[in-house]
Amino acid sequence: MAHERSNRFRDALSRGEFAVSFEVIPGRGAREAHQQRELDEALKTGETGLVHALSITDNPGGRPALLADAVAEEFAHRGITTLVHFTLKDRNRNQLLSQLYALERAGLENVLVMSGDYPAESWRGASRPVFDLDPVQTLLLIGDMNRGLAYAAPGGTHTEQPAGLFAGAVVNPFKYTEGETLTQYAKLDRKVFAGASYLISQLGYDFRKFDELQRYCRQKGYTVPLIANVFVLTLGAARLMRSGAIAGCQISDELFALLQKEAGQADKGRAARLERAAQMVAVCRGMGFAGVHIGGLNLTAADLSSILSHADELKDRWQSLAGQFRYAPPQGYYLYNEAVSSAAGGTASAEAGCSNADGEAASGTGLALNSDTFAPRTEHRAGSRILRGYGLSRFFHRVLLTRGRGLYGILKGSMDRRERKRGLHRSHGIEHTAKTALYGCLDCGDCGLEVCIYSCPMAYCPKCQRNGPCGGSLDGWCEVYPEERYCIWFRAYHRLKKYGETDRLNQYITPPNNWELYETSAWSNYTHERDNAAHRIPMPDDDQRKPDEKEAR
Repeated sequence: MAHERSNRFRDALSRGEFAVSFEVIPGRGAREAHQQRELDEALKTGETGLVHALSITDNPGGRPALLADAVAEEFAHRGITTLVHFTLKDRNRNQLLSQLYALERAGLENVLVMSGDYPAESWRGASRPVFDLDPVQTLLLIGDMNRGLAYAAPGGTHTEQPAGLFAGAVVNPFKYTEGETLTQYAKLDRKVFAGASYLISQLGYDFRKFDELQRYCRQKGYTVPLIANVFVLTLGAARLMRSGAIAGCQISDELFALLQKEAGQADKGRAARLERAAQMVAVCRGMGFAGVHIGGLNLTAADLSSILSHADELKDRWQSLAGQFRYAPPQGYYLYNEAVSSAAGGTASAEAGCSNADGEAASGTGLALNSDTFAPRTEHRAGSRILRGYGLSRFFHRVLLTRGRGLYGILKGSMDRRERKRGLHRSHGIEHTAKTALYGCLDCGDCGLEVCIYSCPMAYCPKCQRNGPCGGSLDGWCEVYPEERYCIWFRAYHRLKKYGETDRLNQYITPPNNWELYETSAWSNYTHERDNAAHRIPMPDDDQRKPDEKEAR
């Protein structure tokens, strides 16, 4: 049984030490020569002592690769702390639980929970996506494991020994529409409430968005460590991101043009991208991030050493460097108003109240990329793709499905009689036919229409996200069906905004689908309180919401 010598990653975050994780991307094949060369180089990186964890990806791009757990065990045998990416696209909850047991037994405590990239081509076609749990639900599962998971067993309830998993999550602040930004932060709230021990950002090259993330967490009173993603960007990777082959990454026209220019240099832009990464590390540390997650294609131990040593040389210049990273689409939305520029040096006024890596106040540094006032929320999407059928759905829900109102009593009585006479698995053709015509119903029996504001999360979200969006959307469009289908949470935001009800986005954590209810009447499950509506976890009220945020809404 392999055990890590110590958990350097967890220890660094608990002590307030600036933590560095380095991303390792296993490829295909178990014994391929190129695979071994890359893993050997990753091992050298871990053995430098410069990183607190080697962060191992899990089938990035949705394509099969060497299992992250196996690579992590190899590194652990060498005394190197790892951070296993724990994606949810390929496994149901039983397999996820089995994998968590195995990781915990092997001493691999650090897991980074994420939805994962939508499955792509595989052997004889594309694989079937699973997405049985979402990241919020998985964090709740890990929390139950750490407290001692209880389950029904012969002779009564059995409670397992508490686990010691250190689970974090991902957040994508690099969204430039109002609907995507607000729903990303609503999901962040759920992840924190569900027990995320740290948060790692998606990659991006806009420090105003990095500041936005910090500011939001500070205003909410969150103390969870924030780790900034520093991706050493090549022109080839940028092309893939802009084409949508790598989802959830914003590469602006300005940055892409710069990469094209750098690629024409004798070294193909290598020195420039390492310099950019070093500058980003220096700025992230100065801004008070708990650490950085460094990634990129074909990086070596020497590259990492160069980045970190040069970042240390730049530490006194981080304020001036921050303003150089504003690679964003024109007219992009920000949660906060921009800070007022000061006359001296073109830097912004000292309004941020940032802290440095040691937790000391840095409000006198003169850096503030955003103010504390919320930006106006003027985005309106009222087209037929957004609002189609929602007015009718609201009316139907209010009249028939609102407990204690309208015709709910008649519906409940009807469901009681039908179930007594014909049982749980009776025919419910009228209900299913109507919902299929209106919503594409898959007859899961544990209906998520209400919580997703009347877009079916099973039929219209390829990742079945019931607790907020994944990070892969772009300009409101679904990662899997760009320009064809809006993200259901983008639709939800604008549907609620039309009626002044955006606070409803963050009322509950919704439990996972109960597949015992498959092909049963969702109405009957609702009236008999068997479905998710009866088991949702209320989110705490936000008593600290600022008056200016209310006005912005």
